[in-house]
Amino acid sequence: MSRFSTVTLSLCALLLGASLAPAAPQAPGDLRLGPPEGIKASKALVGFSHARHGAADVLCVTCHHTWDGKSEIQSCAAPGCHDQPGKKGETAFYTAFHAKNSDRSCVGCHKPLKKAGKAVPVSCGQCHEK
Repeated sequence: MSRFSTVTLSLCALLLGASLAPAAPQAPGDLRLGPPEGIKASKALVGFSHARHGAADVLCVTCHHTWDGKSEIQSCAAPGCHDQPGKKGETAFYTAFHAKNSDRSCVGCHKPLKKAGKAVPVSCGQCHEK
């Protein structure tokens, strides 16, 4: 087999393999974050921009920490994730967004960014706008 044929076959195999690779998930645009079914919101729902977080190089698995990289990404409010009422415990809906010592929660991620001079929301009213 000639060198040209080997290179051509290798290139074709590479292109075919790349076309069979799973595509990255398409994140929804702007949305309103609210509690799971059965839990009443005590404050206004929170606006969230996937595009803004993606532009800041926040990876999907940062927030969707149980995602395997292949299956459909589930909402934090999905059954079995953060679907419990109250303010304590790993599965509490409140915890997913407000845990101060977790780089997976909004507050836990935004506080250090704010301290570093970034313009990110950190107070209740900045996220739960009326």
